[in-house]
Amino acid sequence: MSYIVTLVPDHATFSVEAGEPILNAAKQQNFNLPHSCQSGICGQCKAEVLNGYVKQGPHAEMALSKEEQKKGKILMCCSTAESNIELKVPGYNGINTPPVKTFPARISNINRVRDVAIITLALPKAPPFAFWPGQYIDVLLKDGNSRSYSIASSPCRTDMMELHVRYREGGLFSEMLFGEKAVLKEKSIMRIRGPLGTFTLQKTNAPIILLATGTGFAPIASILQSMIINGDKRSVHFYWGARTEADLYQLQTAADLISQLPQARFTPVLSRPQNDWKGAIGYVQNLVAEDYPDLHTYEVYACGSMAMITDAKKLLKEKCKLPSEAFFSDVFLPAS
Repeated sequence: MSYIVTLVPDHATFSVEAGEPILNAAKQQNFNLPHSCQSGICGQCKAEVLNGYVKQGPHAEMALSKEEQKKGKILMCCSTAESNIELKVPGYNGINTPPVKTFPARISNINRVRDVAIITLALPKAPPFAFWPGQYIDVLLKDGNSRSYSIASSPCRTDMMELHVRYREGGLFSEMLFGEKAVLKEKSIMRIRGPLGTFTLQKTNAPIILLATGTGFAPIASILQSMIINGDKRSVHFYWGARTEADLYQLQTAADLISQLPQARFTPVLSRPQNDWKGAIGYVQNLVAEDYPDLHTYEVYACGSMAMITDAKKLLKEKCKLPSEAFFSDVFLPAS
């Protein structure tokens, strides 16, 4: 049995099967609804049920409180429709969202920096691929599986795309890129689906804090390039966290991007530095809390591990007066 989901305010509709997560149905039908972790933890896919009946599945209390549920709020990633429903989804941009499409892309270069492969893809010339800085794509594998990676390149580069892939032992896709058994090389063809997600810079004049751990730098790099091209003059402070200096695999690239913005600062942060490290030590969210005790006029964009994002959201809201609606995140989770 299937039901109809209607989105407010543009009244766009899609179908969802009984027992199917609402977000999953939306993605399958090329609707770019806000989301991140897709596991009921981050709260990015929160929506309000205006009409109809929805069953909310297991989730983190921090992502959706009992009080919010009483007011008709749900998490689309872990809730199912029990009738035709009408949803109000904060951050849904309707027809203004870049169209989702599936297309081939050829690997033009693979640069391996320790355990990160920086892949450059050559894209089809027509129609040009459009995306928002901060969005991601799915790499479609031959066995029917897919893996998600944020776009690290500028939206202005319609001829190419850059992805950052960290090696994970046994990883379905990363194993294809590393070691003697690597099957993906230059000139290999990949199938891509995207752009996906709604993580992107908001159109405001608010000062910005950017947080990243690991390859969470990829969407931040795209956002910074977009700010440079658009002549963005907002204050921005970027914190990039890792265990060791070598894990900051594009440290100079990050510094170069920040240097091209008029009111920008860059703070690399190490949690397990060696003795010769002279920079910041600890965790990015704690450094932000120390540097900015009052964030009530700021926007924070966080990309990377679930631990960092969960802690940052709680800490900066409770200690630094950051409004809930001013925290935007993209959680990087290992594929199950």
